[in-house]
Amino acid sequence: MAYAELTDVRSYYELVGEGEPLLLIPGLGGTCRVWDTIVPELAAQFSLILVDNRGIGRSVARNKPRTLADYSTDLVELLDELQLDRAHVLGLSLGGIIAQRFAVDHPSRVDRLVLVSCTHRFTAYLRGMASLLGHSLRRFPKRVFVQTMELLGTAPLYLDANEQEIEGLVGQRCREGLHARAMAIQLRCLLGSEVDPDRYRIPAPTLVISGEHDALIPNCYARLMAERIPGSRFVMIDGAGHNPMAEAPHAVLPLITRFLKGEEAEASYAPLARDR
Repeated sequence: MAYAELTDVRSYYELVGEGEPLLLIPGLGGTCRVWDTIVPELAAQFSLILVDNRGIGRSVARNKPRTLADYSTDLVELLDELQLDRAHVLGLSLGGIIAQRFAVDHPSRVDRLVLVSCTHRFTAYLRGMASLLGHSLRRFPKRVFVQTMELLGTAPLYLDANEQEIEGLVGQRCREGLHARAMAIQLRCLLGSEVDPDRYRIPAPTLVISGEHDALIPNCYARLMAERIPGSRFVMIDGAGHNPMAEAPHAVLPLITRFLKGEEAEASYAPLARDR
């Protein structure tokens, strides 16, 4: 556990594991705790850099971010603080959109890139979903908002089979605090920060992962994003929702590990994950 005194944020981060550095960027309102269930397996292979985004969790904002590029700049400054020229980068949801901006604006700092449950542009559906979340954040009681996020983000059969566990997560997130104002800022940055198509170039080797039943950012948008990234690989995780790493870690984590190590995926995962 440590803090880095950056230009616009007192950034909270944790370093776990050994191996090549892997920066993990959490999604909307998420802290570095979102990775807790997968840290042990990834830390056996990589040096994990777990960070709270500006204004979220223990990271204290000195200045309010205006675009996703501000979050990207924070991450570059953190790598500088850690004296790292490059790192693998993994982003989930909003974290994946920040990771894209990081890769577009600072390509020399990204080794390999993993984008999970995200998109590169905002269609009418995705703008409507972001607006729905924004209105819900402002008007719903905290617990109802968290329940709404879990319902939209969880695959139906997974929720049916893990109802008590999901309800426990809702309670835990309510106790930890919602960071509503910072989440609203993240949503505004999200909707106002789409990269110009002429500038959208990601040279890093890229793996795109999406769940079959993701209602927040449906897998069709992740597939379209992968088509814009030369040489990228798209994998859909059967039966999973918005966080396939949590719902199907047995399928997703080996894919991520092999990709980051430059190894080919094994056919034994075909029933659980489908390549494009």
